[in-house]
Amino acid sequence: PKERCTETLNLQPGDEMVNVEAENGEAEARELLRKRRCPKCGMAMDPYLIDENRKLHVCGDNPDCPGYEVEEGTFRLKGYDGPTITCDKCGADMQLKAGRFGKYFGCTRYPECRNTRKLLRDGTPAPPKADPVPMPELKCEKSDGHFVLRDGAAGIFLASSNYPKSRETRAPRVEDLARHRDELDPKLLFLADAPRTDPDGNPFYVRFARKTKSYYLRGETDDGKQSGWIARWDGSCWNVEKASSKGGATGTGRRRAAREKKVAP
Repeated sequence: PKERCTETLNLQPGDEMVNVEAENGEAEARELLRKRRCPKCGMAMDPYLIDENRKLHVCGDNPDCPGYEVEEGTFRLKGYDGPTITCDKCGADMQLKAGRFGKYFGCTRYPECRNTRKLLRDGTPAPPKADPVPMPELKCEKSDGHFVLRDGAAGIFLASSNYPKSRETRAPRVEDLARHRDELDPKLLFLADAPRTDPDGNPFYVRFARKTKSYYLRGETDDGKQSGWIARWDGSCWNVEKASSKGGATGTGRRRAAREKKVAP
């Protein structure tokens, strides 16, 4: 049987990159205006970045014309002039790269260190993520796997060890974090030391408010309903309070109810 290549490469559109060696003054203008022509048919070629040192030029008449060229140099993403950042895992520099899911910072010690940090829309690097923490005692309901504590854009959560085959997730309880306190990232210790139950004895679940980008605790009953109790971190201690049915954990309804109570005759 005919052997086929099984290796794939992620290509970034060439207009997202500039040549570092020709990025100043007239040299940059010539670089941007220059359009390669196919050596086989003369058609304009489309550029794609393979990595920071190679750019692939493919004939615009592909697949009718197989013409291509590989340009070597030093390339970087357009629109980014900031410095490199320090890797929070090993201390080495992290440089801006381009991948299948967009731009991100990658450690220069790859593959020894595979740490990455996403580039946010405002041009800043995403906060460092905590390492995953396996919790084999927490069995999944939809597969034969167990839960793993992960850190995402919307805070920490429990995900199946069989991901991506199983996409089961749930919020962690405070008691789940307390059992693995010694394995947690230091930034999560205040959650492991939080009250484990609300005043009615229901377990506190760790929740994340996207609007304020902060954690809070919410009491939940065995059937998954809210118990009516929440707890907020003020920077030094947890404050347990009754949640308002109007505003829930956001606090909007609670503040509104307080104002109404003050002005009531």
